[in-house]
Amino acid sequence: MAHRRFNLFLIIRLAGIVMFIVVLSRTNLEELWGWLQQINVWMIVMALLFQVLLLLFKCIRWYLLNESGFQPKAIYQRFGEFLEAYAIGVVTPGRMGEILKAGHASGRTGVVSSGLLVITERGFDLSIFFFVAGIVPVLGYLSGLNKAFGYLLIMISFLGTFLSFSILIFPRVVRVIGNILKRLKIIAGEQPLIFVLRKSSDLFYFTILSVIGNLCAFLSFYYTALAVIINLGFIPISGSVALAGVINTIPVTIMGLGTRDLTLLYVLKEIPQAQVLAFSGLILLVSQIGGGVISLLAGQFFLLKAKKS
Repeated sequence: MAHRRFNLFLIIRLAGIVMFIVVLSRTNLEELWGWLQQINVWMIVMALLFQVLLLLFKCIRWYLLNESGFQPKAIYQRFGEFLEAYAIGVVTPGRMGEILKAGHASGRTGVVSSGLLVITERGFDLSIFFFVAGIVPVLGYLSGLNKAFGYLLIMISFLGTFLSFSILIFPRVVRVIGNILKRLKIIAGEQPLIFVLRKSSDLFYFTILSVIGNLCAFLSFYYTALAVIINLGFIPISGSVALAGVINTIPVTIMGLGTRDLTLLYVLKEIPQAQVLAFSGLILLVSQIGGGVISLLAGQFFLLKAKKS
């Protein structure tokens, strides 16, 4: 009889769910239900609205990274690619599902080149989250976090921003990556990675769309907090969720279960535990499940339109 090998990675991914169950078991469920009953529906509507705007701005950004000019068929395809990958990404550890965007390219070299663009946009988004997570303790908004830790996060955000833009600006960086991948036999030796020389205006639009898109994400989190009567202000809420988002990039959980709850409980110590968990649960429903369902349906619509075109 063959022995089954344990899937260590799967066990690690389930660790977040175990943490979530432990936290929930130590929470007054009646008090948690009481906070959920007081939800302000209009604040949830606002949170969902900013989720939709977030998806729109990031769809436009993905289009600009891959296309030039106005091409309706290309818009359908690129919007569909992004939304489909986003839907898968929000329910996988570390948002790894977003690599599906690269899978729509043709040929191994095209897939790898597209993958570099995925790394660029994802890296810049993460850099913004690192910056927001770091600037909050530096400004003294969250007393539970050390300022030195905040400065470290800010330094990491600058490094991530530099690396992300290097892929877009410097062809030598792309060549070096290509040479490494050739030695690893991932791409053929005669096939260079695709580098597009972009105008400064394109880089400007990429930056603006990234900042506005992530601002919409933080506004969505802020209105979600208001829905359960957490009135700490926009900056502390953004920093708290940004820190949870940074930790959630470690692929040990699904949809942030467990890790997000523990992080928010730690940084929002002055808020009742049941209220914090109600906030965390609404983030799951609005940003993860809500955003995922919207992007899945819209993504399939756009991909179908692309095929018909």
